[in-house]
Amino acid sequence: MASNDPRKASRQNSGLDNRMARITRKSVGKLAIVTGLGSLIVACSSSNDPGSTGANVGGRGAGTSVGGGAGTKATGGSGAQVGGATSTGGSSTSAAQGGNTAQTGGTTSVTPATGGASTGGTPANTGGAATGGAATGGSSATPAGGSATGGAATGGAATGGSSATGTGGAATGGASSCAAATITKVSASDYQIKLCDVTMDVNPQVGARVSKLTLTPTGSSTATNIIQPYTCASYDPNSTCNNSGSTFWTSPQTAWNWPPVAAIDGNAYTPTINGNHLSLKGSADATLGAGVTKDISPDSATGWITLTYTIDATKAIQAAPWQITRVPRGGLVFFPMISLINNSNSLTTWTLLPSGGNEWIDDKNQTSVTSSGPKIIADGGVSGQSYAWLAYALNGNLLLIKYPDVLAGSFAANEGDTEVYPGNGYIELEAQGAYAPIAANTSSSSWSVQWRVVAIPTGMSVIAGSTALSTFAAQQAAM
Repeated sequence: MASNDPRKASRQNSGLDNRMARITRKSVGKLAIVTGLGSLIVACSSSNDPGSTGANVGGRGAGTSVGGGAGTKATGGSGAQVGGATSTGGSSTSAAQGGNTAQTGGTTSVTPATGGASTGGTPANTGGAATGGAATGGSSATPAGGSATGGAATGGAATGGSSATGTGGAATGGASSCAAATITKVSASDYQIKLCDVTMDVNPQVGARVSKLTLTPTGSSTATNIIQPYTCASYDPNSTCNNSGSTFWTSPQTAWNWPPVAAIDGNAYTPTINGNHLSLKGSADATLGAGVTKDISPDSATGWITLTYTIDATKAIQAAPWQITRVPRGGLVFFPMISLINNSNSLTTWTLLPSGGNEWIDDKNQTSVTSSGPKIIADGGVSGQSYAWLAYALNGNLLLIKYPDVLAGSFAANEGDTEVYPGNGYIELEAQGAYAPIAANTSSSSWSVQWRVVAIPTGMSVIAGSTALSTFAAQQAAM
């Protein structure tokens, strides 16, 4: 069956010679990731709308020292306050919808009418940050002002928009208002991780594969598939059904050819729940000389789900970690790119649209390439940045996969840290780590990949080259 695998041909034909054809993107530079992140508490979905989240970190006004973003529409904390510029004695010159403020030390003088009042008002030199939610206190005897206990916003911490007038900036992520993340054993073949409105299902019986990832917006009972769900009745590495979910391989593929190593890709792992960690221990393959341990951990404070992989060697080997995530066709793939290593199969080359330091692949027609390739292999990320990311936009949602950047020269042969493969009914979003030796009876360094699912803000342009979408994704990745 190996000769029938389209991926084998496209991956092995990429060759070292293709590296000579590398197309360097001189224009990559630094992505427009807005500074001033400070301490962020992040939500998982629609609260990440830059136009609908409360500004709590960025957007410093003149003479302010805390924050006070403008145009806040945070749930439970909307207000029209302009940056929180203050005059003397802490009396705000801006009109906040959530309640006007007065008095030195931030005493609220009006009961909040809409959403939340500023916490403790806008005392001098604090910027009057409205954190959303009705404050229960907030008066202060000192100009340090009102850090009232009420009102953690359900909207977002703005990361940008520092301004001399204190008008604030676009928020990039919502403060997480959901309950603590949970990990539950549903059955022997389904361990379920819930994080805000995102649910991840993991099947320990089939390679500890992420079998499903869904988003159910608040107030909705409809779950949307973010990745291609794994629905096979039993594991068969050569079946079409197996091209689903998210799995892990060692790189390069030439070390095991095809099909994937069952011990890693499809055999049962031993699961253990320890707090907010789901650990999964696999068995070793004697020929490859390695097994894999996985650890999956959700974080309700940041909105990220972290998948950590360790390669456990039974003999001396050299390998790179490799995560393969299948998503439905028809969406928009984009990622920051330093250089293109290979776009294989010249007869059916995928049209690439470099713009703004990103590479864009619009799959809306689903017929631009055949299921036999080509595969895109790239050196992803931004020069000088410690991480790279892959994004996939489909049906109003954004899947963001973030992983450590790999320096050129540290890839496995004919590979890169960022790869995209079009299959029959699916697209593979692939991330790889550095190629390194692993001594016998030892484990590799842990390699972590983070996942984030957010709703794309209403009205945002979802087309190749969209500056707004690129900026939104970069801001999410920076959290």
